[in-house]
Order: sequence, then C-alpha cells, then structure tokens
Amino acid sequence: MSATRNIVWIASYPKSGNTWVRFMLCNLLFGRQESAAALGTLAPDIHEITPEALTAHAGLVKTHFAYSAALPAADRTAAAIYVVRHPADVLVSNYYYAQRSAGAASESRVDFDRYVDRFVECGGDPRWRQFGMGSWEENVRSWIGARGEIRVLAIRYEDLSADPRKIGGLLAKYLRSASTGQEIDAAVANSSFARMRELEDADIQAQRVGIFYKPYLQAAIDSGRRFMRSGAVGDGSRLLTLEQRSRVANRFGTLLGELGYRIA
Repeated sequence: MSATRNIVWIASYPKSGNTWVRFMLCNLLFGRQESAAALGTLAPDIHEITPEALTAHAGLVKTHFAYSAALPAADRTAAAIYVVRHPADVLVSNYYYAQRSAGAASESRVDFDRYVDRFVECGGDPRWRQFGMGSWEENVRSWIGARGEIRVLAIRYEDLSADPRKIGGLLAKYLRSASTGQEIDAAVANSSFARMRELEDADIQAQRVGIFYKPYLQAAIDSGRRFMRSGAVGDGSRLLTLEQRSRVANRFGTLLGELGYRIA
C-alpha cells in the first residue's frame, strides 16, 4: 500500500531564506504568528523533531536535507517549496551563523578568509555535507531536479527580497488559491524582516525556545548576535575580495547561469 502524500517540504540549503518563507506560509495559512516557537508545531523542523513526531505530522515541514529516496518521509511528499540563494551570500550568512553557534566573541578577517577557502573547496559548509545536506550545488540540484517526480516551486531569495508581495502571491496560488489579496498582504507584512526581528527580541526576552532562542546560545545572544542578522542581498559582493568572488564564480558558475544569476 502506498503512503499518504501529506507533507509539503519547505526546503533549502542552510541560510538561504527558509525561515522567511516558513514564516510567510504560516502567517498565510494559520493567521498572524506571535512567536517563532509556534512554528515548531505548525511547520516543524525535520532536524529537531523525533521520527515519531514526523510520522504523526501532516502539512508543512522544514528541511535542509538534499532530496532523495533516503529523505525521511520522502514517500509522503505531496509537494515542495525550494528556496535558493546566491552561494556568495549563503557563504557569508553561514559564516556568521557558525560564529553565533560557537559563541565566538569576535570575528577576524583571517577567520573569514579561512572559511571562504573551506566553503569554496567543499562546495559549501563542510558541516552540512556531514549531516546529509550535500554541497550547495548538490542540494539545489536534488530538489530542482526532482520536478519530474514531485511538484516543486522554486523561489529565489533575491526575488523574495525584491518583491515579497509577488512571492507571497505565488505561495498562495501554490498552496491555497482561495487566499484573498488582503490575506496575502497581511502574511507578507507579518513576515517582514522588521517583524521577525521584533519576534526574535520578544522570544529572547521571554526565553521561548524555538528558532530564535535556545539556552545554549545565551552567551552569543548576550554579546548581541542575532539569528536575524541583516537579510541583505549582496553581502557576498561586499565582503568577498575580487579574487574570492572569482573563485566562487568558477566553483558554481554553471548552476548560477542555469538559475539566472550573474556569474561575475
């Protein structure tokens, strides 16, 4: 007997905009969200829930895993939303995320340059490959290449940043076509960077465990490090040297071209 197809994946390589889309979808489908902690129930993170909880859940599920038959609950896939972001910006965001997770007191250019070397050499953050997420290119191709097998809506982070209302409309059409313009507008407004930063501050103040607050991050939080760091497009261009940008282009250029990015 075939499994019931009742999971919609919100998928991405880490630090590509998954949280933004996850918030937007939850605001659209379940109403205004007042805490990131609620997303653990509405759209649980496959990396944080038990296999038993995944078995019992139907609906939205966040994942950073590459798509394959080995993906937990792959046979229950109804559809997927895949968020892709330029690897240079992914690199920068992952660097700062790693510093926050490690509770580092400060960054140095030497540390950053070493991270760039590792990222380019491995095709992504080496940690994520160990956890089954693959390289950036492997992750992207696994989901976009699955279109012949499952429904996949691919969204570029840059398009989301440039026109969140348009992307909100695409998400609504994909998952709930009866959504009104007012509902889409509200979902977009309630998942803006400023709004999510407000929720992060509130979750930290209340010590609500979720995306934005975990007890082991207290030292990093006290030093001012935030999950919602900047959300900017183009950090890679601003922070990488010309030589580093060239190496990123050489490493990822073929796929960048396929996705419609400038390769330089």
